[in-house]
Amino acid sequence: MWALTVGVLVQLRLFLSLERRMRRSGGPGIIPFELAGAPERATRIMDTWGPAGRSAARHSLLLDYAFPPTYASLQALGCTATAEAAAERGRRALAAWGGPMAWGQVAAAGFDYIENTALLLILAGRGGSLPALARRAALAKFALLFTGWGYMLLGVRRRDRHVA
Repeated sequence: MWALTVGVLVQLRLFLSLERRMRRSGGPGIIPFELAGAPERATRIMDTWGPAGRSAARHSLLLDYAFPPTYASLQALGCTATAEAAAERGRRALAAWGGPMAWGQVAAAGFDYIENTALLLILAGRGGSLPALARRAALAKFALLFTGWGYMLLGVRRRDRHVA
């Protein structure tokens, strides 16, 4: 689990560097682009970025193809560990959610790939419904990730309360 944590942190550091390049170009970071939802908004962001910002966004999205296996594995293991700890404490209801939460992290990775592909196509000049697809995939990804984090935090909180 430590190796995955280090992997996530190293990858996040690379994303941060690219995020700064996008912002230095005068535009927003990658998340507003992910959530643009409409061709006009996506075009406005790309125009604001200019060539340097679009290049940073493209590099960020290409790098992001390597990120989902790392973060999804880490999060799934965290959900599984939370479930096991809950089961050991006799918290069956909390433990029962561990499997679905872990699989939700894997599903989040799938949505991330859909989002990345749609955004790269947008950067390549395709539009249409791709911004809406990218937005839906991003929202599903974020919802699943936040739910997983919430589950793990709930497990930690319950453990602290049980110990006290």
